[in-house]
Amino acid sequence: MSKQKVIGTQYGITITKPWNTAMYDHNDKVAGQMKVAIFKALNIAFNKNDEDELRFVAKAICAYGHGDGYSLDDIHADACRQLDMVQNYWLNDWCWPELLEHKLVEPIDVDFVGYDKK
Repeated sequence: MSKQKVIGTQYGITITKPWNTAMYDHNDKVAGQMKVAIFKALNIAFNKNDEDELRFVAKAICAYGHGDGYSLDDIHADACRQLDMVQNYWLNDWCWPELLEHKLVEPIDVDFVGYDKK
């Protein structure tokens, strides 16, 4: 069994390398909060029939754009499916920061742990 290296603490969680169960559990809870906010942003853009905003939110989630020929319904449905499966690292590295920067989601009071530790 490999020994875990303790790197520090954050939000009362001991940060280790390799990651421990408490870190994974915390990050899954954070991801859940982010996904709720992102789903809301998707629905706002969809309900406004704002194609540019919907495409932007969907691309932040999916990491690919939807070309011409995709209806708003298609884009929304695909983004919702992808959001359900999006990995925490993608939320941390790209999706959440991109949507925050464009003020399409509101900040939450906690963040992921373990990603910024070497």
